[in-house]
Amino acid sequence: MLRELKIENLAIIDKLDLEFDDGFIVLTGETGAGKSIILSGINLLIGEKATIDMIRTGEKSLSAQGVFEISDEQREEILTSFGIDAEDNEVIVRRTLDTKGRGKVYVNGVRVSLTNLKQIMGTLVDIVGQHSHQMLLNKHNHIRLLDKFLGEKGRDLLAKISILYTKHKDISSKIEEIEKNRNDAIEKKEFYEFQLAELEKVNPKSGEDDSLEEEYKRLFNAGKIKEKIQNSILCLRDGEINAVHLLYNSRKNIESLAKYGDEFTELLDKMDKIYYELEDCVDIMQTLGEDIDIDGKRLQEVVERIDVLNKLKIKYGATIDGILEFKESIAQKIKLLEEDSFDLQNLIKEKKEVEEEYFKIAKELRELRKKKAIGIEKSLKDELKFLKMADAKVHILIEDTKEIGIKGMDLVEIFISTNLGQELKPLAKIASGGEVSRIMLALKVIFSRVDNIPILIFDEIDTGVGGETVRKIADKLREIGEHAQVVSITHSPAIAARAHQQFFIEKLTKNNTTSTTVKKLDHKGRIEEIARMLAGENVTEAVFEHAQELLEE
Repeated sequence: MLRELKIENLAIIDKLDLEFDDGFIVLTGETGAGKSIILSGINLLIGEKATIDMIRTGEKSLSAQGVFEISDEQREEILTSFGIDAEDNEVIVRRTLDTKGRGKVYVNGVRVSLTNLKQIMGTLVDIVGQHSHQMLLNKHNHIRLLDKFLGEKGRDLLAKISILYTKHKDISSKIEEIEKNRNDAIEKKEFYEFQLAELEKVNPKSGEDDSLEEEYKRLFNAGKIKEKIQNSILCLRDGEINAVHLLYNSRKNIESLAKYGDEFTELLDKMDKIYYELEDCVDIMQTLGEDIDIDGKRLQEVVERIDVLNKLKIKYGATIDGILEFKESIAQKIKLLEEDSFDLQNLIKEKKEVEEEYFKIAKELRELRKKKAIGIEKSLKDELKFLKMADAKVHILIEDTKEIGIKGMDLVEIFISTNLGQELKPLAKIASGGEVSRIMLALKVIFSRVDNIPILIFDEIDTGVGGETVRKIADKLREIGEHAQVVSITHSPAIAARAHQQFFIEKLTKNNTTSTTVKKLDHKGRIEEIARMLAGENVTEAVFEHAQELLEE
């Protein structure tokens, strides 16, 4: 409930401080007195646009402040999610704007954005007027309104639908990602396979290039190596004068001296070791010489193999190990393509299962909506009949969109016909001001029972209607006021008389300055104001009596 409203420097309002009760409240006064400005102040508190031309002439800033009383449920649902405390379930909204266009918004002392303010206040205040009832006229809101009538079963179905929708969306995203990656990879797959086939054909081995280089050196220099070995063998043993023969003769000489001292025996032992090691060296040389072949064919093979490996190094890696790492990487990419294909099949299967479950629940939800829609159609028709629109027909269209959505697959839109023989039209296309007012009121009567918005503000809901219809509208406004706070700006004495509380707005001029004042009316003041609304300046005793009768009805 809106408990207090304070406005400063808004248009012709200097200072305004109002306190509201529960129930049905009316704001009355002459045309141009400033009733709509008060509504503008409330609009500021729910996040509507503010411009510097709204600031009172000569002032540097404007401000609007409202004190709202909320329920425990609203406190949990609305404020907790924004990190705002609400002691005693009270919400204080303050908004300011200066002449430089700088605005600030506070909720219980916490600075918030306009977007957040709209979210917070959208569940507390609903303003309904001939041209400001977008919420009801916007067909996208009709499904939300209908769903409020679905009860516990509907809430359960909607919860399941939401879970399945999210799951379906996640799976679809994964499928899309895999398919994108696959498409990117498939474009390269043939190239990967060509590279892998080339590498597998060559089949390089780690360290192979080093061993080939060694073999190449030996094969390329085989003749020179063989010649040097043979010359060495000749010098050591096979020549006329060779080291082995000379060492042998020297040994014989030292052997003959061994009897003359141990030092000659030691020397002989060393010479023996050298002799036998020299013999071993010659044997090794002979073996090496025999192993070395001048093999031009093998040399060509080694050269070609080295050339192939060098080409691979240029294409795939600076070393054999680098080539092998590259080979493993493209083999893994090809393998991943096959694994992704397996994952994709599983995801497609899972998506199909989710869709089957979703379609099943969406169909059940649609049937429930259709069932509830019939009851709403009847209630709306009854309300419109009460409001002197006996020929009105109402139909809530529920169509299958064939598209998976978070609220199911249904398109919901309210259609109405206000006169006999007239075809049903979308609610938004009703042109008559008087008809719009009554339709909006009838819809509000129905939906206010379930949409839990505690404050309803009607901006001249009586526009375009008169006589008995106005009385019916008044009765409905009071009826809504029994379970919600209703604030109505009106020119109708019949509506004003049915209110629980009435404020009189008056425009005064003093010292060439215009300002608006607001006064809460007592019983006597209400009789006088309703009499003025009935007869203008020509108020007679009979008018006063009529005004009193209206209040006592």
